[in-house]
Amino acid sequence: MKITKLLVAALSAFPFALSAQGPGGPGGPGGPPPVDPLTALLDRNEDGKLSAGEIKRAAKALLKLDENDDDTISADELKPEEPKKSRRQRRKEKDGEGQQPAPPKPPKSPLLEALDTNKDGELSKEEIANAVKSLTALDKDGDGKLSQEESGLESKEDRQRKGPPGGGRGGPPHGGQGGPPQGGGPRPPRR
Repeated sequence: MKITKLLVAALSAFPFALSAQGPGGPGGPGGPPPVDPLTALLDRNEDGKLSAGEIKRAAKALLKLDENDDDTISADELKPEEPKKSRRQRRKEKDGEGQQPAPPKPPKSPLLEALDTNKDGELSKEEIANAVKSLTALDKDGDGKLSQEESGLESKEDRQRKGPPGGGRGGPPHGGQGGPPQGGGPRPPRR
């Protein structure tokens, strides 16, 4: 009898253990949006700020995104990498099962807004060469670096704390009650 109760308790907790990872597990559709390549490349220490050194190295750093060495960065080269899928997920997709919704798209990069002066979604050779000038134009207080407010970026800690849209790592929405859903009536007495 005790084994049955233990088994029932373990099985009833199973869905809640899965929901703690969010739909699709860590890094899946329930996780935070991927960081755009510009932010990852320029904000090396992921503090949501750009130091004077990070700004100074911007033009050279941007060329690392130029995969085909044409001295421009296309819209495809600016896309974040797709999250890695487990073998099980790839097998399910191959068999036509387990189709997951696409992961959330990253918000429009404030760095791309500053660097892409002609607003075509790509960075030309001239825009890359003017990267320092474009980024420095965001420096409202003239201290030679960009704060989080000036850059519009979030730190790694802010992104993790915020979690996925709609309430955190698969748990209840903010302000909601934790625990399993309760029925409308009182609980049956324990035996």
